[in-house]
Amino acid sequence: MNQTLFLLLLALPIIFQIIFGRKAIVKTIKLTFFKVCLITFLAQFIFFIIAFKVLSYRLREESNGQIHCGMPFVGLIGLEILISIIILLIILVQYVIKRSYNRNQ
Repeated sequence: MNQTLFLLLLALPIIFQIIFGRKAIVKTIKLTFFKVCLITFLAQFIFFIIAFKVLSYRLREESNGQIHCGMPFVGLIGLEILISIIILLIILVQYVIKRSYNRNQ
C-alpha cells in the first residue's frame, strides 16, 4: 500500500502537467501555461514533503521509534531528482509545441 502511495504522490505532478499543460496550450482552460507549470512545481515540492513524512513514519513504525538506516530517504531524494528532470523535459516539449501552435495561428 505504501509503495503505491509513494508512486502516486510522486507521479501526480507529472500527470497534471501532461493533461493540463496540453489544455493550456490549446486554451481550453482558463489557466495559462505558466500557471500550470507553477502549480506543477509547487505540487511536486509539497508531495515530496508528504512522501518524506510518510516514509519517515513508516520506518519509525517498523523499527520501534528509531530509524536505523537512511538509505530509503536517499532513494526517495534520488527519485525526486529524476522526476524533476522528467517534468522539466515535459515542460520543455510542451513549450516548443506551444510556440509552434501559436505560430500556425
